[in-house]
Parts: sequence; C-alpha cells; structure tokens
Amino acid sequence: MKLLSIDPSLTSSGWSLFDLSTGSLIAYGILSPPKPPLPLSQRLKIFQNDVGELFQTLKLSNKDFLVCEGPGQLVLNPMSSLKVERVRSIFESMARSLGVMVPGRINPRSVQSEVLGLKGRQADRKTVKEITRATVNTLFNKELSRHKKVKQDIIDAIALGVYVMPRIQNAIQICKSGSRYDFENLIIDSIQPKASQSKRWSGSAVKARLSQ
Repeated sequence: MKLLSIDPSLTSSGWSLFDLSTGSLIAYGILSPPKPPLPLSQRLKIFQNDVGELFQTLKLSNKDFLVCEGPGQLVLNPMSSLKVERVRSIFESMARSLGVMVPGRINPRSVQSEVLGLKGRQADRKTVKEITRATVNTLFNKELSRHKKVKQDIIDAIALGVYVMPRIQNAIQICKSGSRYDFENLIIDSIQPKASQSKRWSGSAVKARLSQ
C-alpha cells in the first residue's frame, strides 16, 4: 500500500510517494500546468491529463491513499484560493475514479505543529520553509541527496506525508484487528466538514476495501 501526498498549486504542485509498510520515501516530483496566456480551462484540462499519467506511472490502486494539503485558515487572496481548489479537486476526483482512498485534507498548521514543532503563534513564511526543509532533509537525506536542489513544493509534500503516514498506518492496524473505528477521524483534522455534513467511513468499510 502506498500514500501519495500532494501540495497543490496552479503553478507547481509537489507530490511525494511513500511505502506505507516501511515508511520509506519511494518517489517525488513536480507537476506544473501550462502558464498564461493559455486560458485557465485549457490549462486545467492539460493538467488533468498530466495527473492521470502520473497516477498510471505510480500504479495507484484501490489499496492506496491520496491526501492533499487543504487551504490555510487565513486566505489572503480568495481568487487564488479558488484556483488552487480546482487543482486540489482534480487530484482527489481522479484518485477516486481509480478507487484510491481519499480520507481527507490536512490543515498546513497541523503539519507545522506536529512535524516541525512550530506551536503557538504563526511563524513567518520564510522561517517555516527553512525549518520544513531542514526537517525533511534530516529524515530523508539519502533519498533527496541524488538531486542538487529539491524544490520547496516537493519538500512541503513530503512533510505532509510524514504527518499523515502514521495516522493511516494506525487506522489500518485497527481495521485489521477487527475493531470498528471512524477511519476518517484518525487522519483528517479541523478543516474538514462536520460529521453531519459528510459521509463517514466505519472501520469495517475500510477493512473491506483493503481486502479487495
């Protein structure tokens, strides 16, 4: 089973692929749609084809997972945020079309708090990026050393995967033990809709998916 974590962007979406059984980083990269003056609709169409090709290359199946970074709590540019949401939705909808499990989105502040140790007041963007890179380089120095300079979008996607991976692994173990558990609640956080607004997965439902 694999985890594909995504840092979505209309200009440069970072992705990273993890082996859930070992926690190892298998692959990583960037997907970039064409730039203006090409109309947005055409840019997104081309990008959707690129996402489909990536999924085929990575051989994602119904035993794998995809998680995107969600929007931050403070949105400075609503129009930009809407464009990123379209990109995010392309990843998620195409994953679902392949049966890949999409348990939720992750608040970037959760990654900063739990992976980077940045609790309390929001640090400035430059500081967050520097600490994220240092942390990811420490964890995956061997995997990243084959490239001279790994782009920040990839670094952010890897940090997201580091946050999500133990939650998915924990959920899988609970399901294998026969326990019933709200699978989404193990992975998603506060940026998700309330339970009354979305369908929840039981542990038995996930166990059935994993046995297919």
